[in-house]
Amino acid sequence: MKSIVKHTASRFVLLALAASLVAGCSMTKQHEKDAQAKADKAGLTAVQRTRFDGTFIASGAQFSQYKKLIVEQLDLSDVKVRKQSSNNLVFDTPWELNDADRRYYQERYTEALMSNLIADGTYGTAMQPGADTLTVSAKVLEIAPLASKDDMKGRPGNMKVYSEGMGTMTLEITLYDSVSGKPQAIITDQRDLGRIWEENNRVTNNIQVRLAFNQWLANLRKELDKASGR
Repeated sequence: MKSIVKHTASRFVLLALAASLVAGCSMTKQHEKDAQAKADKAGLTAVQRTRFDGTFIASGAQFSQYKKLIVEQLDLSDVKVRKQSSNNLVFDTPWELNDADRRYYQERYTEALMSNLIADGTYGTAMQPGADTLTVSAKVLEIAPLASKDDMKGRPGNMKVYSEGMGTMTLEITLYDSVSGKPQAIITDQRDLGRIWEENNRVTNNIQVRLAFNQWLANLRKELDKASGR
C-alpha cells in the first residue's frame, strides 16, 4: 500500500513539474523569442537578473570603455499593430501611425534618452565612430491598443471611450560598438501603457507613451551603470 501511495505521489510531482515547464514556455512572448534568436546568432548571452523582459550581452563586453553615444532615430518603419479583445473597439478601422504620431514618438524617445543618459554628463554625444563610442538603435516592434484610435476614422462624432490602460507597446534596443559594428547588447521589453480606468483619448495615450519611453531609458541607464561597474 505504501509503495502504491509513494508511486502515485511521485507521478503527481512529475505531472506538476511538467505543467510548470509548459506554463513557463507558454509565458515566453514572441518578442522575447525573436530577441533570443537574434542574440544566439550574434553570440550574445542572456542576463538573468534584468529590468527588461530580455537582456542579452556580448561575452567580454567592456561597457565601461564607452563615454559617448551615437543616437539613431527611433525606428517606426515596421510597427505591428495588434488589436486586443475589447468592447471598446467600436469601429473596426485600421489603427495606424500617421506622420504626427511618428514625430511624437521619436521626439519623446530622444527626450527620454537625453534626460536619462546624457543630461548628467555620464555620456556625451558623437557623430562619428570611435573606440569610446556606442551606437544606440531602438525600434518599436508592436503597439496593442485597447480602443479604436482617437481620430475621425476611429471615432466619428463626439464619442468618449474608457479603458483600463491604453494597451501595450513593445520596444527593442540594440547597442553596437560604433567601430566594429558588432552588437554588444540586445534588449527587448513590453510595457503596459497605463493600468487604471480612465478616458482613452489622444491626450492620455500620448502621456502613457511618454512615460513608457522614460521608464525604458531610465532602466537602460541602470543596466548600463551595472554593466559598467558604476
